[in-house]
Amino acid sequence: MQVIYKTHWRNMHLQTQQHNKLELALRQQCSLLTFLTPTIDEQWFSSQCLTSKQLTDLANAIKLRGANVTEGYVAINLYLQLSWQVIYLLVASVEHLGCIPDLVNIKQRVMGSHIYGLTNLNIMAQQDSFNNADLIELAANHLFDHQHAWNDNLPLQYRLNKGLLKRLQSDTFHAALIACWPEKSIEFIAKRFQPWQKLCGKHRFRDQNNTLTFMRKTCCLHYQLVAADYCANCPLNKKGTSAC
Repeated sequence: MQVIYKTHWRNMHLQTQQHNKLELALRQQCSLLTFLTPTIDEQWFSSQCLTSKQLTDLANAIKLRGANVTEGYVAINLYLQLSWQVIYLLVASVEHLGCIPDLVNIKQRVMGSHIYGLTNLNIMAQQDSFNNADLIELAANHLFDHQHAWNDNLPLQYRLNKGLLKRLQSDTFHAALIACWPEKSIEFIAKRFQPWQKLCGKHRFRDQNNTLTFMRKTCCLHYQLVAADYCANCPLNKKGTSAC
């Protein structure tokens, strides 16, 4: 059940050595997470402070990827870029380290139409005070508060309906769990997802040939495939011959 009030957190500032150990531990648990030291020629942002103009600029940069890019593609890609690193960070922190990262002050790096790289990592809560189910509920609601902060500043044409937003959240949580437990079976992933499922949507696994298989419910055209390969109907696919 989603808590409707905003949670108040006490930021647990880390010493440099603790900070480095935490980043190393998270990279070991999820190889897709990258922590960087900002330089003066790079553009970094905190999602909590994103203005409507900054969001519009990022959307316009995404539009320039191809001649056939639609507003629907931009809206979904914009949401995923702003959210996937944060969700992966949240899941890795809870699943492996028993803590909740501070999403209010975390910063992400933007490079043209792409967002990749994290900095300013701190911890908001640790396992000592909560059982696992409580920690997951608090973590998920911390994420929802974080997303509402920048979603309120999105131009209307890039705001997603609630159903699609839930499907994207669910798919990204699933993908994060798989990234955090790469050697585990799909049965293990499905079981680990159960407490997250209550907070971010319906179950997204299905039975094929008597085995559980992870299946995305949102269109694959919003996810870049290997070696810049795209789906046949992706607006970025020039040849129109690739398949998911």
